[in-house]
Amino acid sequence: MADPTSYVIKPIVDIILKSTTSLIQEEFCQVLGIMEDIKDLESKLTSIQGVIEDAENKQVNDPHLKDWLRKLQEAAFDAEDTLDILTTEASLWKQRQKEDTIQLPLSNTKISYNDAVHNIKKISETFGRIAKEMEGFLLDIKVTGGEIESPNYTGYFVDKSDVVGREDDKERITHMLLSNEFDKEGDVSVIPIIGMGGLGKTTLAQLVFNENSVTGHFESRMWVCVTVQFDLTRILKEMIQFHSKMKLDDSSTSHLQSQLLEYLAGQRFLLVLDDVWTVDYLKWKPLKDLLKQGAKGSRVLVTSRITKVKDIIGTQHPHLLGYLPEGECWSLFAKIVFQGESLSSQRPKVLEDIGRQIVRKCKGLPLAVKAMGGLLRGCVDDVKKWQKIQSSEIWEIEDQNSRNDKPKILAILKLSYDHLPSHLKRCFSYCSLFPKAYVFHKEELVKLWLAQRFIQTQEQGMDEEIGIAYFDELLVRCFFQVSVIDNKEIFIMHDLIHDLALSVSSPNCCLINDNESYSFSEQSHHVSLLGKDVEQPMLTIVENARKLRSLLFPSHYLKNFGQALDRAFRTMRYLRTLDLSSSMILELPSSIDELKLLRYLDLSRTEIKFLPNSICNLYNLETLKLLGCPWLFKLPKDLGNLVNLRHMELEDLFWSKFSVLPPKVGNLTRLQDWHAFRVGNKIGYRIEELKNMAYLSGTLHISQLEDVVNVVEAKMNEKKYLRKLVFEWSDRVVNTHDDATEKIVLEGLQPHSNLKELQICHYMGNEFPAWMREGRLQNLVSVTLNDCTNCKTLTLGELPNLQVLCVKGMQELEKWPEVRCPSLSRLKFSNCPKLRELPNCFPKLRTLKIKSCKSLRALPVARNLMFLTLIDNLILEDWSEVVTAWEPMSGSRFNLLELNVTSCPKLQTLPIDFAPQKLEISGCELLVALPQPHFAERLQHLALDACLDGTLVRAIPNTSSLYSLVISGVSNLTSLPQWPQLPGLKALHIRDCKDLMSLSESKEASLSTLLSLTLLSIRNCPMLVKLTEELPATLECLSIGSCPFLQSLGPKEILKSLPSLKDLYIEDCPMLQSLPEDGLPSSLQHLQIQRCPLLTERCQMEEGGGGGPDRPKVMHIPDLEIDFPTASSTSA
Repeated sequence: MADPTSYVIKPIVDIILKSTTSLIQEEFCQVLGIMEDIKDLESKLTSIQGVIEDAENKQVNDPHLKDWLRKLQEAAFDAEDTLDILTTEASLWKQRQKEDTIQLPLSNTKISYNDAVHNIKKISETFGRIAKEMEGFLLDIKVTGGEIESPNYTGYFVDKSDVVGREDDKERITHMLLSNEFDKEGDVSVIPIIGMGGLGKTTLAQLVFNENSVTGHFESRMWVCVTVQFDLTRILKEMIQFHSKMKLDDSSTSHLQSQLLEYLAGQRFLLVLDDVWTVDYLKWKPLKDLLKQGAKGSRVLVTSRITKVKDIIGTQHPHLLGYLPEGECWSLFAKIVFQGESLSSQRPKVLEDIGRQIVRKCKGLPLAVKAMGGLLRGCVDDVKKWQKIQSSEIWEIEDQNSRNDKPKILAILKLSYDHLPSHLKRCFSYCSLFPKAYVFHKEELVKLWLAQRFIQTQEQGMDEEIGIAYFDELLVRCFFQVSVIDNKEIFIMHDLIHDLALSVSSPNCCLINDNESYSFSEQSHHVSLLGKDVEQPMLTIVENARKLRSLLFPSHYLKNFGQALDRAFRTMRYLRTLDLSSSMILELPSSIDELKLLRYLDLSRTEIKFLPNSICNLYNLETLKLLGCPWLFKLPKDLGNLVNLRHMELEDLFWSKFSVLPPKVGNLTRLQDWHAFRVGNKIGYRIEELKNMAYLSGTLHISQLEDVVNVVEAKMNEKKYLRKLVFEWSDRVVNTHDDATEKIVLEGLQPHSNLKELQICHYMGNEFPAWMREGRLQNLVSVTLNDCTNCKTLTLGELPNLQVLCVKGMQELEKWPEVRCPSLSRLKFSNCPKLRELPNCFPKLRTLKIKSCKSLRALPVARNLMFLTLIDNLILEDWSEVVTAWEPMSGSRFNLLELNVTSCPKLQTLPIDFAPQKLEISGCELLVALPQPHFAERLQHLALDACLDGTLVRAIPNTSSLYSLVISGVSNLTSLPQWPQLPGLKALHIRDCKDLMSLSESKEASLSTLLSLTLLSIRNCPMLVKLTEELPATLECLSIGSCPFLQSLGPKEILKSLPSLKDLYIEDCPMLQSLPEDGLPSSLQHLQIQRCPLLTERCQMEEGGGGGPDRPKVMHIPDLEIDFPTASSTSA
């Protein structure tokens, strides 16, 4: 595809005219004496503006017109640069005029009179010449659409022998055509096939259209290639001609409609609408109304490369056509190249290796495979040609072979680009600055587009939303592909779409790969460098591309700029976007303020420790990224001067470690990311700084609220983009607070109703404000109240969306009146010593945690609970009486997953309707029984701790589901009782049982009855002298530790008889004398003996090959860890 460059100028001219209109109203231009020159420039641009769309559309077939557009674009860029600088200086001049009572002379501005006049006059003259040259092209004014090249019309026939793969796709589409489950009552069933250009949508439709089962099923079949213009008259005419097999003369649309109705009435038909581009429902509706007149079972099959078509036209779920698998791509390639002959008869295996690499380059796109195969067909003896194609980019290959008649991949893909609106063409072209397989993040790309003024809106604050809409439009047109990783959407660009971006954006955009030769010119406005060595290319840019607007480094390399930065700052005065992230920069040169037009600066992942205050002179700066800067602890003092700043991205850690934030942040009225505000008494630090920061989003933490004077000036109720608010008073001595003042402050901090999360800390008022009591924040999903010590009643009103409530340290809280919170799923109360009761009307509650609520006697529990935790509730004793007060969501009693009851000494029973999977009980002396019989039906993990005796241990029920059992801190337990039937038990942990002398009280209670046990751990049982008489043969891991009086592991065969034992750990058993007499099993892979001096000595290896008595027992073990006395003898 020779010279695919496409000049897109209309958006630039629109921006320039917007700037001239604005400047004409500025006194600054009057003072400079350039008002008439700007008006003259505006007049000339207006005359050109009207014909630009027509010129852009006709440039493909007219090289002279394309050259005219090139000159227009260069002039437009120059004009935009000059006007941007003028606009900046005008704004700064106006700002200084307001600040100073004395009228500033013109000499105080950064631009001299002569420079301004000279630049504007020169630009105006250039546009005058361009306007005169324009007259020779006979361009139409404001033509929309233009004569853009249309796709080739496709027929319905396909040679099945030429098709490889797609069997699954064909079967699925065929099923949707034939099965009556896809019939639409009162409507026609429309099935869209969606995918990017070149995937084979038409081929798939052709396969299905000619399938025997399909041809026999439908009484009538029709095929229409729709293409870009959805021309109803032409579509109707071709449908009738296909059906009647007769050529029609020109007829009116109404006549064609009535004629088609005669054919369709009562017939079951199949219509294929191939290559549909329209997303205008009003164009589709008249045809749809006609098609509904067909018989039940009729189908319309639509192919399109625009995802949105499925929503406008489709009535069935779309078939999203994926890439052809690599194996099938190779089969298709080999079939074309070798013409069905075996590879071995053509050429050695070297061709296959090269060919597979070429196929891999096609990234699953059948069109690309066919094109590459076509180029190499009949060239099986030309290895050099194969190698050349293998090492070249697709767009280079097509350019070198532009004279042959093989299918042009980029030409077909470029159709999608040609039909983009001008503003989207610029956005897409900019993506060429990123390498192949780059992961795009939607919001970050929009910030880059904003910095280049690609996004134009009439309404302030809407830019990001419009930018997201731009991206989504490119996505539905298949310029991006979406994937979901860890519940987060990421976007990539197909390699061939990336090739398209490179081809249409050159030379305006320039991507330089590592070790690639490079050259820059004044036509290079956006450059990205991917190599390790960036200093030399940057110096070259400084010398040759002084009009650069973007400089990016989108690679993972740690970059060293050397001496290039300061030179770049002093030279590239038109730079809008600069990425210095992941670099070795330690200090940002103060000359950064030379970049007057800079809008985007990324310093993320650097070890920069401070920002020069000169950065605050960057009037146009919109995005400042400082993520992953671990040594950055403060911000420059004049940050408030950056009045256009929209995004300042810092790690959460910064907001927790900062000491002092700069004053006058209230000047940053467009800022969206500012997550902490510490109220002060001095001017510039008061709460009213927040007054005009209407675009704040995400989280805002306001602290030191005791210093608030005029709370209503914060206008928190106007900050509709905030998701989470934290209101915090300092943690101070109780008698220093003013109850009435704090109530007024919190009342005045009423947030916008959009708020999702609210946290209040150290509030000392005795009641919450009306906006909380009355439940005005209906969108709240989470509320956290920490140390609001004086409130006696929790009044939140009805909050239909509230899902999480956490209350901590409310020392005076006594009750929470009945209130409806139908969505509440997590409820936590901690350290509320006077809380006496809780409501019982939360049908969706899943997690309940009550800790240190010393006055809570009864607890309502819902059958739908999944996690219940009770800790240090000294008088809690009852829940059985209110268990039925909560309406369950279902009839099942088996929702509970985990139940943890710790230090609830008055509790005597567990809720009878629960059957938890995990149960942990600790320090509940009166709890002596476990519910029966259903209690153990799902029990998988059981932990019994700090019990006075073995009563609860003896209460362990028979169950086949239990796989983990922990018995710890049980006093007065001298031996373990007879085990219940636990056929599924895998792990048994026994620890901190100070009175335990035996692991079994009788032979019937032997551990060997645990037939599935694989892990046994015995720790800190000081009275245990002998381990046991018998162990289960299934044991794989045995761990014994901190048993100071343990002398024996058991009978001589105790371990030898364990055929599955792999790991043995023995620690801190100083009186253990020896390993069992019969030794250790051959299965043992790992033995660790630590701090067991008697045993260690017996395993000691001595010089000359001898050793202790137990040395032979351990010599066969591959992995030995024994703390022998000297380091030299620790090896096996």
